[in-house]
Amino acid sequence: MPARPVTPADDVLLWNGRAIALRQPFLIGRGTDNDLVLDDAEVSRRHAMIFHHGDDWWLSDLGSRNGVRVNGMNLKHARRLRDGDEVRLVSHKLAFRSGVAQARRTTAFSGETTRAAADGLHAAAPAALVCELIVVSTEGEILEGGKAAHWFFGKTLEGAAQQRLPQTVCAWLKRQNGGTAAPLELHEPDRRVIVTLGRCNQGRYFLLVREESAHVATGHLQSLGLTTREAEVMHWVCEGKTNSEIAMILNVTIHTVNRHLEHILKKLGVDNRQKAIVAVMERLGAG
Repeated sequence: MPARPVTPADDVLLWNGRAIALRQPFLIGRGTDNDLVLDDAEVSRRHAMIFHHGDDWWLSDLGSRNGVRVNGMNLKHARRLRDGDEVRLVSHKLAFRSGVAQARRTTAFSGETTRAAADGLHAAAPAALVCELIVVSTEGEILEGGKAAHWFFGKTLEGAAQQRLPQTVCAWLKRQNGGTAAPLELHEPDRRVIVTLGRCNQGRYFLLVREESAHVATGHLQSLGLTTREAEVMHWVCEGKTNSEIAMILNVTIHTVNRHLEHILKKLGVDNRQKAIVAVMERLGAG
C-alpha cells in the first residue's frame, strides 16, 4: 500500500533520512510484510511493534533475538514513546517525532500554546502495558504469536495443538466489518484481556491483545484520590516491583518514585508498602 504524504501534524518515525507516518499497528522487522523493513540478518523477522493506545504511541519488543533499546536502555515492557525518543534495533537508529509536540513548539514562539494541548499529552495513559501481536487466519488459526496466545488465552485455545483462538474470540472476529467493531473485553478474576483488530491484510487479521490487572488498574487507583503518576507508581507496587524497577519502567529517578510513594502512603493512611497494597485491595473490593 503506497505511503501517503507526511504532514507536520503526523506522528512519525525518523529513519535513514526519511519521515514515515505511523499506522496502527506499525510493524518493524526483517520480513517484507512489515511497515519498516530492515534487511539485516541480525534483525528478527518480526522485531518490534509501535501501537496506539489512549492518546499515545507505545513501543513493544515482539520477542526479538537481539532486543530493542530506547534512549540507551533495554526495552523490557511496552513503553510509551515521547517526542525525540531514540530507538535502536541492533545497529539501526530510529527516532520518534510527535506531531502534537512539534505544534506546541511552533505555537510557543508566538505565545499561543494551548492548555488543552499541554494537558493532553500522556494525561490518562498508564506507564507500561502488556500488549502483544497475534496474527490469525479468517478462521481463527494462529499464524504468528503462538506464545503470546498461550499467555493470554491458555487452555481456552481450540484444536488438538491449541492453535486456534477461543470460540468467543472467533465469534467476535467474524463480526468484524472493516475493523469497525468495538474491542472485545474478556473478564477474568484477576485481570481483563482486551482484543483489538489492528488491521486485516490478505486474509490475515493482525490482533493487538493487551492485559490489564482488574484490581490495580490506574483508573481504579485514581478513584482512591491518587494523582495519575501516583496511581502509576502504586500499580507497579501492587505488581511487586521494587522502587528501582518502577523508576526504570516509568523512566524517572528513584528519588521521584520515593517521593510519590511517600504521598501515596500518606493518602492511604498507612506506613509501608505492604499495608498500602492491603488498603488498595480492601478499598477496591479485591480483598
